[in-house]
Amino acid sequence: MSVPDAKQLENAHALFRFLNALDWESLGELLSPECMHQYFPASINPPDGKEMRGKQDFIDVLKHNFEGIFEKVTFQPPLDVIHGFNKVVFHLRSDGISKSGKKYNNEYMITFHFDGEKIIKVNEFMDSKYSSAFFTALTNEAQTPAA
Repeated sequence: MSVPDAKQLENAHALFRFLNALDWESLGELLSPECMHQYFPASINPPDGKEMRGKQDFIDVLKHNFEGIFEKVTFQPPLDVIHGFNKVVFHLRSDGISKSGKKYNNEYMITFHFDGEKIIKVNEFMDSKYSSAFFTALTNEAQTPAA
């Protein structure tokens, strides 16, 4: 029986630490060159329109969201952690605010797949009802002419 790798768990936690700090270089170092990211559930409308994206596209969509849309988003420590062979699963929440002042408090299940210490796949499940309503309201705000 294989034993879970402690460095994998450490790297999963580090990804959110680097994301909270907007440290894109360090975040990128955790990902394998072949890393793939996918939003779930399938009904979610990804910001870049892609169901699957590679390492650089994943980093680019994070940068777009965290630097362009939000004033600040902080991922809270995981509520639940499952650590198995080459996999780590987090249940966590975010606390944030958009540049227009709209609160953003979403909930996630993130599954990390590893090859050694590198993350090779990220499956990101989010509260799709909350996320869709939030981004629809943001879009509507942007399209409403100022009085």
